[in-house]
Amino acid sequence: MSVPNESDFALIKVGNGASPEVFAAICGIENVSINRVANTTDRNRRDCAKPGAPGVRRSKTTSKQMDITGTGGVDKADIDAFDDALGVVKNYKVELYKYDGTDTGALMGTFAGAFNLTSANMSLDANGDSSGEITLASDGAWTWTAAA
Repeated sequence: MSVPNESDFALIKVGNGASPEVFAAICGIENVSINRVANTTDRNRRDCAKPGAPGVRRSKTTSKQMDITGTGGVDKADIDAFDDALGVVKNYKVELYKYDGTDTGALMGTFAGAFNLTSANMSLDANGDSSGEITLASDGAWTWTAAA
């Protein structure tokens, strides 16, 4: 039997803009969703030999995008950083890991690119767990690099 070699968790890291750029993990953001989308425009085309019959949809890809959502807790130290980064394009990395019995896990690969922090939300529940959520929108091309 064959099973997929899948990641168990991910870290979102933000670059500091220096040269060389240093990336730091966003503490508390523990759950990550990565959504890659091909944006399309639909067109209808009729069969020239049967102009009275309904046309068929033709789909034209107009762009690609990646949206990343991270949820978990909000570290107090990150509140100012989120305010400063909101609406600003920065370099980010999303590293995918597999549990391997170590404290760090085994790196499986990294998505990297320029992203705009489009939301930084906090939910503060006096009778339960508080949480936070950030959303990143790609700003240009991204890369995927599998770990060696």
